[in-house]
Amino acid sequence: MTIKDIAKECGCAVGTVSRVLNNHPDVSDKTREKVLAVVEHYGFVANANAKQLKSQERKNLAIIVKGTSSIFLNSLTERILKRLETSSYSADVIILDENDNEGTEAVKVYFSLKPLGIIFLGGTPEMIGGDFEKVHVPSILISNNAGSQDSSYLSSISTDNFKAAYCSASHLIKNGHTQIGVIGGSLDFALARIRYEGFAKALEEAKIAFDFAKAYEASKYSFEGGFNAAQALLQKNPDITAIFTMSDVMAIGAMRKLKDIGKAVPDDISVIGFDGISLSSYMSPRLTTIHQLEDRLADEGLALLLDSIEKKTPPSHKLIPFEFIEGESVKAINQSFQG
Repeated sequence: MTIKDIAKECGCAVGTVSRVLNNHPDVSDKTREKVLAVVEHYGFVANANAKQLKSQERKNLAIIVKGTSSIFLNSLTERILKRLETSSYSADVIILDENDNEGTEAVKVYFSLKPLGIIFLGGTPEMIGGDFEKVHVPSILISNNAGSQDSSYLSSISTDNFKAAYCSASHLIKNGHTQIGVIGGSLDFALARIRYEGFAKALEEAKIAFDFAKAYEASKYSFEGGFNAAQALLQKNPDITAIFTMSDVMAIGAMRKLKDIGKAVPDDISVIGFDGISLSSYMSPRLTTIHQLEDRLADEGLALLLDSIEKKTPPSHKLIPFEFIEGESVKAINQSFQG
C-alpha cells in the first residue's frame, strides 16, 4: 500500500492524503476521516509513509538561484543536490531572473515553504539585505561575499574575486596589452564591483590609464549579454586589444560577435573569461579563464549551512582560492612584458 493507493481508495488527490498524513488543517473533516480510516485499515505501511513525509518536511532546504541562464550556477546547483541525496535533507529550487530581488523572494519562501535553511546561489548582498531580516533560519550565500551584511543568520563562501580579477588583468598586462576593455555586471552590485576593483588595481600598479566610460560595458551574465556588449564596446573603443569578461558565458558570447565582425581571437583581440565552466575548454581557441572551484564551494558552503542548522554555529564568511587556466585566447603583443 502506497500513498497513491490510499488516494485511489479514498477517491481524492495524492496531495490531499499528504496533507492529512502531515496533519495540515486545510482538509475537510469528512475527507480527513475517510483517509485516516484507510490508513488505520492498512496499518503500518500507511503510518510509515506519514513518518517519511513528516521527516522530509522537517529536513527541507530552499535553494534560490539568481540567473536563468548561468551555466556556472546550474553546475553548483547540481553539485549541491547530488550531495543532499545521501543526506537526510531535501531541497526546493527557485530560479530567479538577474533583476529579481532574492531578499524579497526569500521572505516568501520562508513563510510558504518553512525551510530549515536557505542557500543563495549568485545572489547579491545588497539584495539579500533589507527584507531578509524577516527570515529567521540559517542561510548561506555561495559565490559572493556577504561579510558586509550585519545578519545573525547569513553566512557566505566565495572565490577571492578581487585576487582573481587582479590575476586576469596582470596576465593581459604581462602579454603587452594596455588598451583593455571590460564586459561586466552592473557596478551597483558587489560581485561586479569587487572584480572591477581587482582589475583596476592591476592597471593602477602598472600605471595604465583606464577610461571607464569608453572601456567598460555593463551586461547580463549570459551569452547574449556578452555578444551585444562586445559590439557596443568596440563601437565606442575600436582600439582595444583585449577584453576582460566577468563570466565565461559573456566571453563566449563576445567571441562569437568578434568572429561575426571579422575579428580573430586572439590574433586581433584577446579575451579572458571567468568561472572555468567545462564548455570553455572546448572552445576554439580554448578560453583563458579563472576556474572557480565548484566542488569546494558546494562542499564547504553546504557544511557551513548544516553546521549553522544542527550545531547553531554563528555566521561566518569564507574566501577560497581559484585556479588560473591559461588557454589559447590571449596573444602576447609585446614580448618585453613577458616574465
